[in-house]
Amino acid sequence: MGHNYHMPDQVRAELQRLPQCMAVFYYRDGEYQFLLCTDHFCQVLDLNRETAEEYFYAHSDEFFYPDDVPAMRSKLVELVRNPGVIYPFRIRLSCAGGYKWFNGNMKGVALEEGGTLIYASAIDITDDHNRHRKDKLKDILMSRVLDTTQNCMFWKDTERRFVGVNQAFLDFYGFPSEDVLVGKTDEDMGWHLDPEPFKQDELRVLQGESTYMVHGHCLVHGENRDILASKTPAWDGDEIIGFVGSFMDVTDSFRQQQKIQDLSRELEASLDKERQLNVEMNHFLSRLSHELRTPMNAVIGLSTLGMEQDNLEGALNYLDKIRTSGHYLLQIINEVLEMNKVEAGDIQLNIESASLHDIIKDIHTIIDPLAAEKGISLTLDPKGIDYDRVRCDRMRVEQILVNLLQNAVKFTERGGRVSLKCYQHVQKGIADTFFTVEDNGCGISPQFLPKMFRPFAQENKNPSKYGSGTGLGLTISRTFARMMDGDITVESRDGEGSIFRVLVRLEVCDQDEKAAESGAAVCYDALAGKKILLAEDNLINQEVALGILARVGIHADLAEDGAAALEMFKNSPPSFYDAVLLDIQMPRMTGFQAAEALRALERADAKAVPVIAMSADIFEQSVNKATASGMSGYLTKPLDMDVLYRELLRQLRLS
Repeated sequence: MGHNYHMPDQVRAELQRLPQCMAVFYYRDGEYQFLLCTDHFCQVLDLNRETAEEYFYAHSDEFFYPDDVPAMRSKLVELVRNPGVIYPFRIRLSCAGGYKWFNGNMKGVALEEGGTLIYASAIDITDDHNRHRKDKLKDILMSRVLDTTQNCMFWKDTERRFVGVNQAFLDFYGFPSEDVLVGKTDEDMGWHLDPEPFKQDELRVLQGESTYMVHGHCLVHGENRDILASKTPAWDGDEIIGFVGSFMDVTDSFRQQQKIQDLSRELEASLDKERQLNVEMNHFLSRLSHELRTPMNAVIGLSTLGMEQDNLEGALNYLDKIRTSGHYLLQIINEVLEMNKVEAGDIQLNIESASLHDIIKDIHTIIDPLAAEKGISLTLDPKGIDYDRVRCDRMRVEQILVNLLQNAVKFTERGGRVSLKCYQHVQKGIADTFFTVEDNGCGISPQFLPKMFRPFAQENKNPSKYGSGTGLGLTISRTFARMMDGDITVESRDGEGSIFRVLVRLEVCDQDEKAAESGAAVCYDALAGKKILLAEDNLINQEVALGILARVGIHADLAEDGAAALEMFKNSPPSFYDAVLLDIQMPRMTGFQAAEALRALERADAKAVPVIAMSADIFEQSVNKATASGMSGYLTKPLDMDVLYRELLRQLRLS
């Protein structure tokens, strides 16, 4: 430095002891000379005097925060140009572990010999600066949080008037700014159909109570929305000065939850129903097992006894009982299969012309032996039938009445009465036909009456006295009645008998149709001498089918499976066979496969010959599959002779 300024030692010592942060510099001809700094300044900078003076002497630029150096130099230039003027400054100075913030003033004093003394005094504001910075950051973050949170937030005064809201709140209601609602209450805004619960909720909060996720409703653009609101008091010391709240729109999730709860209740109800059905099904299977075993035991036992008979009369007696047991067993099986078809919606009515008097005669033939065995008086009175010839499903009408009359006989004591009465009301060619089945038997309890038409339902009457059943007959009968645009109703008192009323709506036949059918009798003589190819793998079924065919003079060639039947047809002369009977389930080649292969043969009779299926499978999908395979008819097992004969007459065009 070209010019040095010497400060008296006594002055230096006095200045160094001053209890403030102060430094003194000498300036002349563009150069600065550090003269001194106070002991307090060294303490604040956490430096000893030697280190501090070394920085000031040799590393003055390093002593300042780099960004502050240009501004500090500029102020020093101004200070030298304008001695006596006080210049404030704000600067960061290096200290152990970083920098500290200082606020201060600088002043220049011009010396007579030239040069300028520069006095700089400062106050450490590091803590205040950091605190202010934190508070500012906290304010910025709080504002940012409030405006970015998805929950609608608000704060109110002790009069429940809005003081402020966040951006989510404004967006929820579609307000441009909070000026729309500041100073207003919820009631002023008209947000609630019933504002009282919200008002009471907020008054409790102003008493010091906090609320959390309270469910409520508010109107938004005319739509009632579901919200969950939380509120808490705002305290200033011991005084509540308002409260802060937030809410979220849960309309979609709440409604979805309601749907889930509704579905859950429906599912639980379905499960309860399923469990009840399982219980009923288990009871049904137990009863069915008993019902099936009873005739099966009879068939097996009677067969054994019949084989031990030495005379034809005794054997025929047992055979007759075996046939009865077999028919009963078939009835049970048919009921179960029928119920399955009912539940699947596969039942179709076979509508044809029929005589109601003939139906009642057939029913009498079936029921009279049952009634006679118990000494029950049976009366079937057709006098109320004015229009005898109607179009109906004869078999289903008979099934309805047989079911009701069998039950009446079953649950009537020995020596009791069972009757069937008829009545018709005809209008525009439709006969509303009423059948009333009445008995004076054990009756039905009031508790069971509402359940009696349910599948598998059965009242626990004494089985040893009245027998048991599948619990399907009434369900099936009512289904058939309703398919005929009618119904079945019941009146009964426990111990006093029952009255079942059946309504079926039937079309009355015209006179030409009546005349054409009156007195007609079916004759099977035309079937004599016909040649049939029979495919059946079961030995007993072979014997049954061959016996039925031979009964009317039909000649049958037997094939043990579908493949053998196909070969026999191939090797036969053209038009040798008048018809082909194929069992559905056979080894090597099923009836379906055999029919397809037969129809594919390159000979004219293969396309024209009637091919009729035989199967114990009565389900619609099997019937459809038979048709798709090229079969022209479908017979169910056990084979009914008359049904088989009539089908052959129809297929061979002999009737």
